[in-house]
Amino acid sequence: MKKINSKSIFLILGTILLILVLLIVSQERRFSPSTPETQEQTEETETESLLETETETEPEIVYPAPDYDFTTEEVTVEIDGLTKEYTLAWVSDLHMITDSEIGDVTDEFMDTVKERYDTLSITEDGIHGEELWPEIVKYLNYNKFDGIIFGGDMMDYCSHSNMDVFLEGFKQIRDPVLYIRADHDYGAWYGGDVFTEQDARELHQKVDGDDLNEKYLDFGEFMVVGVNGSTKDMPGDQLSTIEDRFDTHKPIITATHVPYASKVDTSLAELSMQVRAKPYYWGEGIYLPNELTSIYLNMIYDENTTVQQVLAGHLHAKWDGMITEQVPQHIFSPAFQGVIGIIHVVPSK
Repeated sequence: MKKINSKSIFLILGTILLILVLLIVSQERRFSPSTPETQEQTEETETESLLETETETEPEIVYPAPDYDFTTEEVTVEIDGLTKEYTLAWVSDLHMITDSEIGDVTDEFMDTVKERYDTLSITEDGIHGEELWPEIVKYLNYNKFDGIIFGGDMMDYCSHSNMDVFLEGFKQIRDPVLYIRADHDYGAWYGGDVFTEQDARELHQKVDGDDLNEKYLDFGEFMVVGVNGSTKDMPGDQLSTIEDRFDTHKPIITATHVPYASKVDTSLAELSMQVRAKPYYWGEGIYLPNELTSIYLNMIYDENTTVQQVLAGHLHAKWDGMITEQVPQHIFSPAFQGVIGIIHVVPSK
């Protein structure tokens, strides 16, 4: 075997030492603080990355088209000074019924509920309100609206079952909603001692708060003012809130469940007698206003009113005409006929 001399040993050890030094220097460079120049470059890279993230837009949600072929009932409202057009949707008088077992509906009223289910809450082509409601929600989401008005009698009476189905759809709606209630929305007629109107009011608060102060949609250039519980005379607190809306002097579209008598057109009275066999609007018959309701109605009938349009339901028949020389009124067909109202709010020509 060949011997390794001392010179060779020193050469090998020197080489190993050099390699170790190079490794240590390399590690120090890897973990040493950045110079100002490298820090600036890093910050610029991070800023560019952040800006790219902020400018990225989330993909738009694609809502499915409804399977049901709705009929649309279109109304055009012209308002002076608007800078653009707005499109609103109206749905009322669905009279949805979902109870099929005794619960909030007591045994003595179940036959009545089933009869109404088969004769009222159904389209001519046989689609019941509980089946139509999800299709209405699809329609509202599929067609982009600036606002949606639920004009009352969305359910035939209030119960946990009806409210659960309604609320499931309501929570899916993407556009601003004004929901004015009518007697059927609050009605607890079939619950006996099991389900009362107080229970109904508490359920409605879970939908949207059901606050009288929030019964409006403000679009800046104009306002939709809702009348809640319009089958009864107007309470003082509601009159005060509506007066506050009128005091803004903005153009107003009034949304009510029960329509108003026409001072200039007898065709509404004739249609009401034909469809309902009695006056089915405020001003005659069972809807004779007290002092507070008269104050409110005079705000609309006044020749200097800021009201540009009245929208209503309740009659279960379409009517379009003037209630004064200045104010038009449209009464929409009921949703249980597969009808959705479309309101085009446009600048005056």
